Amino acid sequence: MNEWITVMQARKWMKKNESFLPIWHAYVGSELDLFDEFETARTIDVISEKTGYPMDLLSSWVKVGVAVKHLKKRPGGRYRTSKKHCASLMGERSSPGVKALLKEMMELHIPTLLQYPDIMRSLERAEFDHDRHGEVVAETSALLEHFAMKKIMKTLRDKDIDTVIDLGCGNGCYLRKLAATYPSVRMIGVDINQKVIESARAASEGYPNIEFVVGDVHDWNPEDRKADVVLLHNLFHYIHPDERSGLLEQMHGYVKPDGLISVITPMNETMYGEAFSSAFNSFFVAHSNLFALPDKAELERVTNKSNYDLFDLDPIVKEGSWYTCWLSPSSPVQEARQTGTDSREQVPVSAGESAWTRSS
Repeated sequence: MNEWITVMQARKWMKKNESFLPIWHAYVGSELDLFDEFETARTIDVISEKTGYPMDLLSSWVKVGVAVKHLKKRPGGRYRTSKKHCASLMGERSSPGVKALLKEMMELHIPTLLQYPDIMRSLERAEFDHDRHGEVVAETSALLEHFAMKKIMKTLRDKDIDTVIDLGCGNGCYLRKLAATYPSVRMIGVDINQKVIESARAASEGYPNIEFVVGDVHDWNPEDRKADVVLLHNLFHYIHPDERSGLLEQMHGYVKPDGLISVITPMNETMYGEAFSSAFNSFFVAHSNLFALPDKAELERVTNKSNYDLFDLDPIVKEGSWYTCWLSPSSPVQEARQTGTDSREQVPVSAGESAWTRSS
């Protein structure tokens, strides 16, 4: 091949990789609190002496920061953090969500995707470490639930709600928001990760109507009552596709006949966020204990097989292909269980209708 063509092809790919630099720089600065160190104009040697970070490494990080506009060069060899670009990573104004996303991307997603050649050659997949990464994943998952808050709040406001169960509750942020508005509603959070549950309990000490339990969603059951609403948020990719309908079938045991299940999940092969969702799916399938995202056809098939009505399937974060929907126990199926006949064929359900809407 002509050497000039070789050089130009390499140059083209190099330019594509420039977009990685701001992410890397932000991650390092966030992890080491360097944006706070340079909140006021300082020289590199002053910060190196204060923090103990090697002068040459710190100097290289600073120069990248100037190039990507995260830092501004000032007279006298000083540098200052750009509040315009990095306010979300600084001090009291910092965003836990942004920091969690950076951490998840740089410590989980990118390293796993870089292992693809080895994984495909060896046929040995990675294993997701729940103890190590559970808390940061819980943090990023909680971000998505904010987009569904309005829908959940409306449901609790319109109906006489007694109990809400959050399966895979993470750090309990969502339950705390609900509990603050509905202090008389019993909230139960369930998560398999002991550390995450301990963190949720500590953060929820001021909410007497919330309780957290360590449990596997595959076999956990509430001891004393059924739920009006169950939250099933960002959980499908932790469950093997062959076991998803079984989980939903098990939930018939503790979801009231007129209850609801709130589902949030990234979806595969949709008209929105194809690049992100395909990369996200690649991350999941590279693990032995994480699983492919559902597509619309699978979600409909699983819920139908498990005897639920699915309705209000809508994207809540289009660029990430995250969707929300409701499931409700099919009333005709409840009758079928009692009579031994499949009365779903005799009692058709119109589009958007559910057992919940029929009982209203």
